[in-house]
Amino acid sequence: METAIELIWQSSYDGVGVSDICKKAKVNKGSFYHFFPSKEVLAIEAMEEHWKCVQPMLDQVFSPQKDPVERLMDYCDHSLQKQIEKKEELGYVCGCPFTTVGMEKCGQSEAIRQTVEKLFGQMKKYFASAIKDAADEGMISVKSVPKKTNELYTFYLGALTQARITNDLQIVSNLKQEFKDLLGITKETAKA
Repeated sequence: METAIELIWQSSYDGVGVSDICKKAKVNKGSFYHFFPSKEVLAIEAMEEHWKCVQPMLDQVFSPQKDPVERLMDYCDHSLQKQIEKKEELGYVCGCPFTTVGMEKCGQSEAIRQTVEKLFGQMKKYFASAIKDAADEGMISVKSVPKKTNELYTFYLGALTQARITNDLQIVSNLKQEFKDLLGITKETAKA
């Protein structure tokens, strides 16, 4: 599953075959079909497994013990660092693995669409918690936490997608300032 998400993230769902995954994972193709009836099922399980792997990092970055604005800024830093590592390894910006699969397959696979939507929903909860806490503490002013969460998360995914398309890390580097602008955070309200 780890190999599948990595190869799909680096390339695309359709650009990676079962043979490619088996070869890289050093697994017999017959064994693959014993555990996964299709590449679609593997992709879904790989995305869910990848989510389980990143969740402890998210729990740490978005810890309620931290200043809410700091949580969001730390996540921007984490995202940039991950994209830098991927670019150094592969030579190009990879963006978001869930978006990569989702954009390619959501119109063709309802199961993949539902999985990506579920994972996005779980990620949005981290954003919503930080935004709500920042609003409760008077650090930002928002009329609707769900609306602001959706706006910020949509911007985030769009920035990662644009960075992948243009192979430009500067777009990810700009996330902190863009988040501050979208949230109306000034130097006086921000610690990060």
